[in-house]
Amino acid sequence: MAAASERKVLEEIGEDFLCCTICLEQFKSPKILPCLHTFCEQCLVTLVEKTGSLNCPECRQHYQLPVGGVPAIKGNFFMSNLIEIFKKQLESMQGREIKCEACQENTATHRCVECKYYLCNICLKAHRNLPLTRKHQLMTIGEYETAKLTSPVTLRAVEYCNIHDQNEVKFYCETCQVPVCTNCTIVKHRIPEHVHRDLKDAADEYLTELKAMVDKLKVKEQEAEKNKTLAKQIHTDLTEQCSREERKVRMKAQEIIKKIKREEQRLIDELKNNYKMKIKRAAADIDEMELKHGNIKSAGNYIETLMHHGNAAQLLSTKGDVGTRIKQLITMETTAKAEQEEVIFTPNDVKFCEHGILGILKSDVCISKCTVENIPKQLLKGDSADLLITTRDSTGKQVIPKQQVKAKVRKPDASWEDINVVDNRDGTHRVRVAGQLDGKYQVTMTIGDQPIPGCPVIIPVIKGLVKTIGSQGSAEGQYNHPRVWP
Repeated sequence: MAAASERKVLEEIGEDFLCCTICLEQFKSPKILPCLHTFCEQCLVTLVEKTGSLNCPECRQHYQLPVGGVPAIKGNFFMSNLIEIFKKQLESMQGREIKCEACQENTATHRCVECKYYLCNICLKAHRNLPLTRKHQLMTIGEYETAKLTSPVTLRAVEYCNIHDQNEVKFYCETCQVPVCTNCTIVKHRIPEHVHRDLKDAADEYLTELKAMVDKLKVKEQEAEKNKTLAKQIHTDLTEQCSREERKVRMKAQEIIKKIKREEQRLIDELKNNYKMKIKRAAADIDEMELKHGNIKSAGNYIETLMHHGNAAQLLSTKGDVGTRIKQLITMETTAKAEQEEVIFTPNDVKFCEHGILGILKSDVCISKCTVENIPKQLLKGDSADLLITTRDSTGKQVIPKQQVKAKVRKPDASWEDINVVDNRDGTHRVRVAGQLDGKYQVTMTIGDQPIPGCPVIIPVIKGLVKTIGSQGSAEGQYNHPRVWP
């Protein structure tokens, strides 16, 4: 019966939960950081000596070392208690004899629930006779093993004050947010400056609050997992799209392989280069979502284990850190940043021998990165100007757009006219504006029905010279030997 109980506890907690992720061994003097990640004291000392700062190896959060260094970091007494339980359970499961923890010589026959010690018959008598321990709850090992199955709550050890080590912790100081004993309420936590509550009542109330926060944390974990899956799907889709477009390029190249090999390779290299950055960004999203999801999940696992297996003092000793960490995780951004931007190969409709190219690679454009250049301040009536549209993707790279580029002009007589857009097949387009009437021309240019920043462009058209000054000659007000500079 006892072996079954041990196995159940081991399965619930798991040995990995009790291992430091730095040294990969069972915790020694465990220290807990505000992010709820626990490490061996010596592992943190080595880490700080090596890096010169304290950054959590799990979630990479930076913390200021307290006065006193790593040893002054809060100890994880809950974890230490679990390790002791784990060791005893493991010894019992392996059939090893349990030694008395007082004399370290005789076989243990009893266990003190308050002290958490196994005692032999000789040490048991001394334990019963000492004034400080005579009222402690003592059980035979058989009774203790049975109680673990039938009523594990009764086996929770009494917690003693860190300052008054012979006094049981019975109160919770809400002012200082620490469990205290009766002496503490008289010395350092006196009324009315400090507000006290019964330890169990405070723990029960906090447990209710903690359950509600854990429920929200689980929702956040599901959201993070969903976005992590989305990031992976984007990564997969981009990879598949790249492969699909590469196959299209190769199919076209095989038709006239001898003449197009060099062009084929150029297009493939350009295609892979385009997708390389997009896939890299998608992969970075996966890494970020993996890290955030892992932080949320590990915090949730730790808190749930603390809720299920920790006593009131252990539960409340981390109240501030747990609440802060849960709020951090719940408000953490878990939306994937990568966008599914495609690069599509469009084959050339005419014969290869006429133009020497297989086709072109067209990409999604970022409208905010596109520009219009060569805009004249004004035009003489009858003249024309060529505006230059440059299309770019989200990284600012000049690309050939998948979307259609259009332009139209509103003339001074309020009539509208579509303008022919010449595609230069290099990520630029030419729009010719002819000044047929004097007045203001409004030119609107769109990519995929979205206006390019800065549109509409206003171009004034004038009849001729604005003003004539002087004339050729030697009289006053006239020019003597005027020259035209090239």
